[in-house]
Amino acid sequence: MQRCSFKHGMRLVEVVTQIGYEISRRLATGKLQLISDKGEILNLTDSELHQKWLSHEWEIDVASIGSSKDAIYITVPRDLGTYPESQQREAKRRKHYLDKLNPDANPYHSSRWRSLIEGAARELEDHYPPAPSTVQAWWRRYRLTKSVTCLIPRNKPSSGPRAKRRYQIFEEVIASVYLTNQKLPKLKVVEEVFRRVDGVNNGLPADERIRKPARATIYRWLDNLQQDLVDKAREGAEAARVKYRAALGNVKVGSVLERIEIDHTPLDLIVIDSLTMLPLGRPWLTMAIDHYSRMVVGFYISFNAPSSHGVLQCLRRAILPKDEWLARFPDIKGSWPAHGIPELIAVDNGTDLHSEALESSCMEMGIQMLFCGSKTPQHKGAIERFFRTMNMGLIHRLPGTVFSSVDERGDYPAEDKAVIDMQSLVHLLTKWVVEVYNVTTHRGIGARPIDQWILSADRRIIELPVHPQQLEVITGIPAKRTLFHYGIELDGLQYNSEQLQVLRRRTGENLPVQLKYYEDTVAHIHVFDSVTKEYLKVPAKLAAYAQDLPREIHRLVREKARKRFGDHVLSEQLLQAKAEIEDLIQEALKAKKMGHRKIGARVAMHDSEAVLHSQDPLAEARKPVKRGKSEPPEVLPSGLDDELPDFSVVRKVA
Repeated sequence: MQRCSFKHGMRLVEVVTQIGYEISRRLATGKLQLISDKGEILNLTDSELHQKWLSHEWEIDVASIGSSKDAIYITVPRDLGTYPESQQREAKRRKHYLDKLNPDANPYHSSRWRSLIEGAARELEDHYPPAPSTVQAWWRRYRLTKSVTCLIPRNKPSSGPRAKRRYQIFEEVIASVYLTNQKLPKLKVVEEVFRRVDGVNNGLPADERIRKPARATIYRWLDNLQQDLVDKAREGAEAARVKYRAALGNVKVGSVLERIEIDHTPLDLIVIDSLTMLPLGRPWLTMAIDHYSRMVVGFYISFNAPSSHGVLQCLRRAILPKDEWLARFPDIKGSWPAHGIPELIAVDNGTDLHSEALESSCMEMGIQMLFCGSKTPQHKGAIERFFRTMNMGLIHRLPGTVFSSVDERGDYPAEDKAVIDMQSLVHLLTKWVVEVYNVTTHRGIGARPIDQWILSADRRIIELPVHPQQLEVITGIPAKRTLFHYGIELDGLQYNSEQLQVLRRRTGENLPVQLKYYEDTVAHIHVFDSVTKEYLKVPAKLAAYAQDLPREIHRLVREKARKRFGDHVLSEQLLQAKAEIEDLIQEALKAKKMGHRKIGARVAMHDSEAVLHSQDPLAEARKPVKRGKSEPPEVLPSGLDDELPDFSVVRKVA
């Protein structure tokens, strides 16, 4: 992913008129001064410029940050996952050498670089380290955009039929001889490869025989194997996991965005459904905090258990500016300046976070991952301390809190007192973060988080993705499908567009394509165009059915429709099944057992992102239940928290 910052010389282009604006300087008022191609001077605040960029009214001219690639409105640039695995591995290897050399602070010097390269090679167990001049060439390609895709090798390996057949024999041998728990030595691989090559040559004429690979070549092939997979096959999955987990230790930080700590916690609060007024249970909070400034940079709330999806949603919210988020809550008067791509994120070492989607997304954005050990909360001390501050300062003061323990809760009837729904919870937490926590002096740093952030941010470059839409693609789930005249079929839905058919006409029938799909919506997918090397946004053909529909609900709808109508279902039957599923979810939301209601809330995608975008796939079916007479709403005592927005308690009638 290409990265940039809004600085002198950056050009932005108005999409409609194609008029360019170049950032000239920052005025004493704090505004940025831009000069158009026609000589017009335009002064904008950071928030105004962010809004034009986020709304896609303006696009960043990629050429102004050192790349000649054009930006196209309907596409998103190519990501690392679209390259072959061998090239991805080589790009990661090259980035390892660049990280160890740090050319920004350590200019090119042949002898000094050579010793550093040798040290980095020992860490990788690389027996063929690159020359300093080679690493310098890599740095020239990488330094402009800091995109790992710039390190993809440009040369093509030998692909003759005999060379392919030799390596195919080698692959067959390592699967049956080397990757076993017998731990046979490398020499056995060499002997078996020679034996099989002789066996193949026995039936071939002299001019068609395969030449035996040299012993050194086979050893090099073995050294190039992905070592964690080798150890997993030879030593066992648990031994490999322990061996290759990230090294732990304290990290010294000197500015904001150097280290972001992310963690999950079940909130000590029972949330209710906004229409049925029934308790749904305790939601999960995924929170991201900047270690240097202690500033909260983003959060994500849902009824789903902790997962890599929650981390990615929280990370996406942390990277983007918060102007659109705060606009949802006009009563919040403070600012929330936290945004930008972090250098490192520290997360738990749970198996749910060791996912390809999370690791590849962080690699694509140039973010390092630190997996902290289990039962070691001190490795993420900032976020652990924040959870305690949040519980004492906000959550335990709200009606419906379950407190931190049974002893603290006592006889407090949490379910009967619960009055906070998901939207109110997101509102309250945002207001508390912006107007209370961020502007209160933190004892650990001796300053207010917002002041610490602003002071440090003024001394470093805050980077943002060139294409904000690419964040959605990066966090998507990869898949492969075949392109036909009717488009692409995924989970029983067809996706098609004119741009997709242009790709088909260019490349022919039955084209296998790579794509990204999303759990929070089936309304569209992104398909990788192998010709232009960019992503196309392709909508679902059943637009009315797919609008704001989460994929989990679609799978339930499809399964119910198949049981009722057979394998081939029409759009009308899908809509009918969708309505029936919505009724079942509503029944779950009104069930007697809170566990059933919590499952219904999870399927209905009750989370903070839905609150932001006002998406409710069950809006048609969610009607208020009829109630008996009740007393007028009782306003909470003003002593609860003067900083919190007003809300009322409605007593439920049995």
